[in-house]
Amino acid sequence: MLQLKQMNGGVVDRFPKKPCKVCGVEGHFPYQCFKNPREALKRTPIKKIGKNTKQWFITRATWLRNNPPTIDRQYWECYLQIHEWCPIKVSVETITLDHVISRSKAPGLRFSSDNLRPACRYCNDMKGSKSLESVRPDLSL
Repeated sequence: MLQLKQMNGGVVDRFPKKPCKVCGVEGHFPYQCFKNPREALKRTPIKKIGKNTKQWFITRATWLRNNPPTIDRQYWECYLQIHEWCPIKVSVETITLDHVISRSKAPGLRFSSDNLRPACRYCNDMKGSKSLESVRPDLSL
């Protein structure tokens, strides 16, 4: 039996003296008993997506279908290239679609594929909701 020594020199027994409530055997707690039935993990239901999220998935899929990769038929080119870590080549797993005119300034262009351009995560985060002219004047519309 495993025992634990105390500072004062006495010995304290870590195991209970009473028998287990599940199987009736001494030496373990009920939560340690192999006969104790385990409850299955309760799964939380998947969150329902709203109509804007659904519309964005449709818009993104349509944009990707209508604008195939230009570099080696695998990669898009990040059109901003303003961040020092910009990989320039962006794959389908890492692409983010940037709104040229931000959603906050023109909510009507939120799902317009003419307002979307391929960008890497770093450049898209750095641009945020700023205008294209303030970030890269040479790319202005």
